[in-house]
Amino acid sequence: MMEIPASLLVAFPPSAGLLLDRARRATDDAMLWEIARADYGCEADDMMIELRPIRDDGVVPAPLPWMLGEVLTLTHYSNPDVPNAPPFEPGPTGRRGHQTRLFACAVLLHAEAKLPQEEGNIAADSALAQCLVSANVLGEEMSEAAARYLTWRISCRERGPKSLLFALGLLILATRLRSGRLAEPSLGAIARWILAMESLEQREFPPSPAGPRPLPFSIQAGFWQPLAAELKNEADSLREDYIRTDLELCGLLLDPGR
Repeated sequence: MMEIPASLLVAFPPSAGLLLDRARRATDDAMLWEIARADYGCEADDMMIELRPIRDDGVVPAPLPWMLGEVLTLTHYSNPDVPNAPPFEPGPTGRRGHQTRLFACAVLLHAEAKLPQEEGNIAADSALAQCLVSANVLGEEMSEAAARYLTWRISCRERGPKSLLFALGLLILATRLRSGRLAEPSLGAIARWILAMESLEQREFPPSPAGPRPLPFSIQAGFWQPLAAELKNEADSLREDYIRTDLELCGLLLDPGR
């Protein structure tokens, strides 16, 4: 794992718990009930008993009990911006829906980070993508907390496909929050760090025509598309062509058609 740029550590000091803390403090009982009922209401009362200590005290079991993980995962698949299909009826919608979804994502990420790397949850990359989309709706404080979670997570020197997605998520947040924190040359350095990381990964795990590696699930499912569009929009506002190009190249790593 390549060293994280110092500019990111200064702008977003690593924090393992800030994202979960901010998410849980903004989550009320009605939002918890939305999560508890996510699996067609199955065992909703029991799910509330398990969710309350997470919301109230920040205590996240790892591994998550199966049914608790199920309702959190179902909730993180919800789309607060459109009418939801079953089991989300009426489901978490609007700003409160984004808060509900972000809380579910934060819990999934927190629990997954406590597991041995080989036992990581397949939902981690989609949880991150959904978290970053909802954080953009909820405001700068939540986006900053997500950035500080990612500098902590990347500093743990995790390897594999998730590390590249974590770095891309951090680049998106850095461009989103750059005002007063990061100058354009720093964004360019972050983009080059990610491109070098991707090149190193290709050398260490070269693609094979006989058995090509599939893209991460969250990219295949399109969860990163709004974030890639955000990155492109931010890149278009930059003055320097070479920095803009590097950010656009990073955005292409999130393209399911590549």
